[in-house]
Amino acid sequence: MKKRTDPFEQKLFQMADQEKMILPDTLYENAEHIFDHLSKHSFAFRMNWKRALILAAALTALCSVTVMAAVSAVQQRMEAMNEQEIEDYFVQIYASRLGADHYSRPLTDREQTRMEELRQSYEQSALFPEKALTMISSAETYNGKGIAFSRDSSTFFLPEQDMSDEELLQIIDFRRRRDYSLQAMKEKIAADEAAFPEDAIRQEAASAGSDSAARETVIPYTGDLEIQKIAAGQQDLFLMGKNAVHRMAAGSGDSELFFDDFDTDTFISALYEDQKGTVYLALNEQTEDTGGITIAGRPYRPSLWTLNADGAVTEKTDLSALPLDGNDQVSIVRSMVVDEQGYIYVRAAGVDHALLIVLDSQGNYVKSITSDAYTSHDMGGLCVGRDGRIYTQIQSGSQMGIATVDLQKGTLGEVYPNIVPEGTVMLDVIAPGADSDLIFWGYDGIFTYHPGDTEADCVLPAYEAPFAWENAPRCALSDGRLVFADCTEYRTEGEDVFRIPEHVCFYYLSGTR
Repeated sequence: MKKRTDPFEQKLFQMADQEKMILPDTLYENAEHIFDHLSKHSFAFRMNWKRALILAAALTALCSVTVMAAVSAVQQRMEAMNEQEIEDYFVQIYASRLGADHYSRPLTDREQTRMEELRQSYEQSALFPEKALTMISSAETYNGKGIAFSRDSSTFFLPEQDMSDEELLQIIDFRRRRDYSLQAMKEKIAADEAAFPEDAIRQEAASAGSDSAARETVIPYTGDLEIQKIAAGQQDLFLMGKNAVHRMAAGSGDSELFFDDFDTDTFISALYEDQKGTVYLALNEQTEDTGGITIAGRPYRPSLWTLNADGAVTEKTDLSALPLDGNDQVSIVRSMVVDEQGYIYVRAAGVDHALLIVLDSQGNYVKSITSDAYTSHDMGGLCVGRDGRIYTQIQSGSQMGIATVDLQKGTLGEVYPNIVPEGTVMLDVIAPGADSDLIFWGYDGIFTYHPGDTEADCVLPAYEAPFAWENAPRCALSDGRLVFADCTEYRTEGEDVFRIPEHVCFYYLSGTR
């Protein structure tokens, strides 16, 4: 059974807590029961989105109970849908190639405020839209008028001007109907009152993917490693799994063992290969010391190993012993790069007083890179640009950008703030682009950028992505392409979740469109 926790689900719980919503325990028990039943089907679901919708249903359908007449009116509206309508919503959810709803542009502050006000009026006062939401087959068919929903990309296409109350109500009503259909259909399937519509889902999924089939290269994985992370080397890809690192030629589907000489169980969190072929491996070694960090209920110690091109270990550094400021202590290294002088730049969880930690080639602490004006997420991107400078993700509130690093001063150098739309979630990959100085990846899309430009160019919005990339391991190749290891089936071992190799495909996405 696939693990039922992910960042998207956790965010929904946080939203629920902030709204002070009280949800019945039976909701989650029922959801678990339903998913357990459905997991017996042979069809490979993208479960993270479906779980999120169950939780969204809790937020929209089960929390407004103060006005019984309105509740009754909403329920009657839902029950008025026929079986074909309910199944159609269900099929759309499961056939979608993305893992969440998207918008063609961010909602304005007014729209967000009115959306919440109208949602309450919908549930508590039975305020319904006059018309139904327009459905379109793809982004290309949207004419820029009113709002429309693209089935294949789960995207709401919005007009340039602020949406009217009627248009906002259409979105609210659509979501309410979809949530109801999802829950109603799952309950029927769990009770054997309806068959799971596998054929309809496969047909719609195939149709949705046909338009984007030529936009990327897809290569099935034929190796045997249960992949946890991937990283780009100078020529090859490195695949990281439990207690093992594999190497695979870019464009190949098969991998071979590079290194597995670990003394204990390890969690490998990051890898970087410099131009000399030296490989830097960030890992967490299982230990008996219960005072360290805990992963899946077990204590681990963060370390940095240096390997030569043949895979022999030349240096080992205990990262928990670094002389950092305050209460900072490295728990997990998220990313790292090495400059031409051999300095190692590390971004890590557990470090709050510094954006980056800098080590020398032997793993000795050199200094921390700090900023009074900007912060940085520990999973933010980090790269060596074509100009040899270090570029790192920065943010201020909901505004996000990049900056160079001034090693001598221990501060940021040139800062390029607010270059992606406000509210953009993460810039988890930053790398030299193919026909641009830099390429970014975040949950909201793929961007290209030339330092000094006012804003980055979105070359592939998330709603056009050919798969649900939120939880896919990813990296950037030296030629400017982004690589994702998409997986459709998982196995669990205690609290550990593993990608089943035969259900992994590598997507090579160009950043030039």
